[in-house]
Amino acid sequence: MEAHIKDADRWLRQSEADIKSSEWCLEGGFFSQSCFLAQQSAAKALRAYLYLKSEDTKETRSVVELLVRAITYDETFKEHVENAGRIDLYYKTARFPDAIPGGIPSEVISDRDAMEAIKVAGDIIKLVEDNRKNYMPDTM
Repeated sequence: MEAHIKDADRWLRQSEADIKSSEWCLEGGFFSQSCFLAQQSAAKALRAYLYLKSEDTKETRSVVELLVRAITYDETFKEHVENAGRIDLYYKTARFPDAIPGGIPSEVISDRDAMEAIKVAGDIIKLVEDNRKNYMPDTM
């Protein structure tokens, strides 16, 4: 198996673990952590997709930036850009106490925010998984 395919598989597997952790945090009431992990899972899935296209994706963790690059290969990624912008906000605001004026992430970010972030990330992961199957149906 080529190195980029192995990298894609590793990134997608971690993405799937992160979305499960995000769901677990939601169940436990850790909404800011859930949002951060959802954002990370979407970014990792997109990095997996771009590895399948032999791209190096190490310079960004932005879901929107990764989607824009994915769109160059497949226009169906375009439908996720608007929602991805909302979850990109969680990359910093969900983790740092000075990211939200007058509050802290664990007290401001809600269960509704976490559910939305998980939905957005899950849709992106599914699209990447479907593309991976189309890219190499006999090896995965």
